[in-house]
Amino acid sequence: MTDPKTDPAADGGDAPTGSLETTTVARGPDWEAEDAYWQSAYPERPYARADRGYEYYRSAYRYGVDAAIRYRDRRWDEVESEIARVWDLHHDTSRAGWAEMREAVRDAWNHVRGESEDDRTHIR
Repeated sequence: MTDPKTDPAADGGDAPTGSLETTTVARGPDWEAEDAYWQSAYPERPYARADRGYEYYRSAYRYGVDAAIRYRDRRWDEVESEIARVWDLHHDTSRAGWAEMREAVRDAWNHVRGESEDDRTHIR
């Protein structure tokens, strides 16, 4: 069974199919590389609270990376409500609901899609 929190195709999204589309390059960045990036980058983000460690934001970054891949041909404003719905269904919202994690998810989305101020990008 697939995990909708981490599998881009699990929620019925626009996951690519076919041999070319399933290559690592077409699927997007390596999560381990993204994870390492966000561990060093998150403290500088305007939404990051000083009393919260990286682990607090980690699932939001992972989800943003996955969503950017899943909805690669769509704009944020077209899919945000769906992304929020899936977040609320599958993440521990007692710790951090969509309202609190939205900016971290969007930050990862922008980073992966090359829409952030960071010059290290992945999908264009």
